[in-house]
Amino acid sequence: MIVANKVFILLQSGHTDTKQTLYTERLKNIPVAAGAAVEFLTLDSHDDMAAILAQHGLTASKHYAPETAYDAARAAAHIQVWQKALQEKHERILILEEGFLPESDHYHILDATDGGWDMLYLGRETEGGDFPSPHTGLVFPGYSDGAFAYMLTNNALGILDTSGYKSNVMPVGEILSVMHGAHPDPAAGELFTARIATLAPMKSFIIKEQFQPWQAGYTPLHRSLYRLGTPEGALAIKQYINAQILQREYDLICDEPIDNVYSFPLFTPLFCQHLIEEAEHFGKWTSYRGEGRPATDINLSSLGLQETYAAITQKYLYPLLAHKYQLQGDGWKKLTSQNFVVRYQSEEQGHLGLHNDGSYLSMVVALNTDFAEGGTWFPKFKKLIRHEQAGYASVHPGLVGYLHGARPITRGRRYILASFFFSKNHHPLLEDLY
Repeated sequence: MIVANKVFILLQSGHTDTKQTLYTERLKNIPVAAGAAVEFLTLDSHDDMAAILAQHGLTASKHYAPETAYDAARAAAHIQVWQKALQEKHERILILEEGFLPESDHYHILDATDGGWDMLYLGRETEGGDFPSPHTGLVFPGYSDGAFAYMLTNNALGILDTSGYKSNVMPVGEILSVMHGAHPDPAAGELFTARIATLAPMKSFIIKEQFQPWQAGYTPLHRSLYRLGTPEGALAIKQYINAQILQREYDLICDEPIDNVYSFPLFTPLFCQHLIEEAEHFGKWTSYRGEGRPATDINLSSLGLQETYAAITQKYLYPLLAHKYQLQGDGWKKLTSQNFVVRYQSEEQGHLGLHNDGSYLSMVVALNTDFAEGGTWFPKFKKLIRHEQAGYASVHPGLVGYLHGARPITRGRRYILASFFFSKNHHPLLEDLY
């Protein structure tokens, strides 16, 4: 049984009403004692990390600062809960993040632990290092990211409040690992000297899954697309990622039709077919170039595929980019992207005029070949890039120097997957550079 005075559920922005309904139902599968209040809080959606921290009166750690605005918003939300719970004088609270999924019924092991902990992980991602505890089924946890499901007592809230975390903010999983003495870096441990007695189940009570669009009323046509990049997606990798990319023989598979423009196989034809079908099934075509422009594209975020696609590009594309462009420094490993399925139709919007991108790098993936004419034209180099096989990609520098456009198609429909890569602190779409 989970004994808590209040349950806090943290949500990312978007589909708020649907999420509240979904997670209220899931909470029923956690044996929380009757009478516990439930409160939903929405994470700050601002894309400026410094602004998020300043808004909450927080200062980032010099050595372990959050790396992204999302990490900062996530940490700020947990801190907000700690402060609120302390002010409300709760004896125990339960904190759950969006995506929590109860998958166990062995809560009976907690019945004999009263007084044995001030922080209790219910679900966590761990890198090992657990130690046996005197409580059956429970361990003293090693280094963990347990931010998505855990409990705190009033004593733990008091320790946190005086620990100094407000002037040393780091990702919330790092803070918690420091507070129970399991952070692998002694320097991190020195930032907060107080410690909280912590336990965790050997097998998590709760796991975490990404919120999917069908949970907001959309039923995907190809759910395998949504498993790509997840622990359950090994089969999808073989189905969807070109085998040549998996071998990482980049110098063998890359052509350079224009200086600093590279072409290579990335996805399989099956991936391309499924993505086209998913986009048409979704059907809500818009224009990333603004109102009044033809509706030719669908943002992968709208499809619920942004996080999945970002994980895939980071694992399989970024090493190729780093190798071919000789990119130095960790910053290049932290690129983010805007990604769109784009549809050109000969009878409507069959082309795109000449322009420079606002990205550091841009990529076009051919999703089909059954159309006439078309392709990406670079007038300075007098070169047309038109792939003859679905799944092939071309990457070129954005910003300036590579003026290009989509040549008109004269028959059929042309589908591409367009990606614009930039740093997390520089968002070209907000600067109207496209």
